[in-house]
Amino acid sequence: MSAEALTSDLILERIRRDGVRRTAIALRKPPVPSRLLQELADRADTTTAQQFVAAYPLSPSHLLETLARTAQDPEVFPLLATNPRTPPHLLSEFAAHENPEVRMHVATHPQLAARELLALAQDTNVSVRRSVATNPALRLPHHATLVTDANPGVRLRLAAQPALPAQVALVLAADASTVVRTHTIAAAAATDEMMLGWAASDDEDAQLALCARKNLPDAVRRLLLLSPSADVRRAARADGAIDSVELLHLITHGEPDERSWCAARDRLPSPLQRLLAQDEVPAVRLALAANPSLDPDIADYFVALAEENVCVALATNPAVSSDLVQALAATRNPAVLTALAYRDSLYDELIPFLLEHSPDFLRHWAIQRRPATIGDSALARRLSADPLPSIRALGVAGFAGWRRADLYDFSRDPAPAVRVAAVRHPVAPDDLVATALADSFPEVSAAAAEIQTARELAARAAAAVKPSPTPTRPAAKPAPLPTPTPTAPRLRPVPAEPTQKLFNQLKRLFWQ
Repeated sequence: MSAEALTSDLILERIRRDGVRRTAIALRKPPVPSRLLQELADRADTTTAQQFVAAYPLSPSHLLETLARTAQDPEVFPLLATNPRTPPHLLSEFAAHENPEVRMHVATHPQLAARELLALAQDTNVSVRRSVATNPALRLPHHATLVTDANPGVRLRLAAQPALPAQVALVLAADASTVVRTHTIAAAAATDEMMLGWAASDDEDAQLALCARKNLPDAVRRLLLLSPSADVRRAARADGAIDSVELLHLITHGEPDERSWCAARDRLPSPLQRLLAQDEVPAVRLALAANPSLDPDIADYFVALAEENVCVALATNPAVSSDLVQALAATRNPAVLTALAYRDSLYDELIPFLLEHSPDFLRHWAIQRRPATIGDSALARRLSADPLPSIRALGVAGFAGWRRADLYDFSRDPAPAVRVAAVRHPVAPDDLVATALADSFPEVSAAAAEIQTARELAARAAAAVKPSPTPTRPAAKPAPLPTPTPTAPRLRPVPAEPTQKLFNQLKRLFWQ
């Protein structure tokens, strides 16, 4: 609304809706004309008009002074005491006002003279002293008075000052009140030397408050990592890097959860791993067994211990070697074999072996619908006759030697997963795929449509590249082959595979 369209009645209506202070702030731009402010100050039919003029930050100083002399409404004076345009001599009068509420409001005014600030810091009313403790214009004499105030609330308000001098913060950081002390340490402006002193204390509350600060200096954070308090160490370790010495301290002095945290650290040095491997708490050994940086010797040690949970963690560790995977399979522990079924990497020769000899591995492998290459027809037939549909689907999809008649039988299986496996089989006949298009189960019909489309596209591509017939020409006499020159044989890289001897031992264990 433009300034010309404003009237005193419109302003009063808005005050009734939004309140005095919100209306005063909202009408700063464009400014309310001085004539309209004078009209509001002269209105005798309502007290809110004068309250608005007293609170409006752009009211002329002479108008505010007139209100201070003539206003009868006591609510006007607290508003005048906080107005930035109130003349200094009026602020001094308000600082000595008989009404504590007026003194409480003027105590926050940033233009109040130092003499009045000191008087208010010694006021008999605690609310006034709490208010003056928030004033940004305070200086050291005022701070000196307020830090010794008997009321903790006053000292707490002072501790919340954003630009608190360092010497005042040091005093408040040693305050008898825990709330004042911790708030100062957590929020007050402080030098690195001050924070190092707080970190070196044995006061858990102070150290925890220090951990609440953002961007702690590295030296301070590392000192907190050596705290005797586990809560402090937990808070400090989450905010930066940690070296081997600090890890050793946590391993030798920390709680079980701290040692477990250390055991899971990436690139954990082997000497520290050896300490953790002998920890009496199973959770620590479990965390170490799942660590991708686990030392191979310690992994072998864990297998020799044969603790079920630790071996399960090893089975899920992506960094353990193929030989160790065989050793884990040789434990024949159902939980370990189940965990092996969820590994992302298992070498091809082990998968069908475990499918044949471990019902737990078979069931969980099939549940995930993971592929497997099955070369044994007897195993494939046993899997395709299993009561569980997921296992039947695995047997159908994994064996390449099925006859077409077998695939027709599988396509009539009551389980949709088995029918999908039959449709997707590489040798599934076209008429079987065409019949599956009408399957009532959407997954089967969608698979059939996908296979049929792929085959049609492949047929078109083959027809497009079919060579045109060319006239037959007599074969040219081949040129004599050059005499081969003896050269050093080129060695092909041998993929890393598990030792055959270990695999044979694994077979004997399962056959016993």
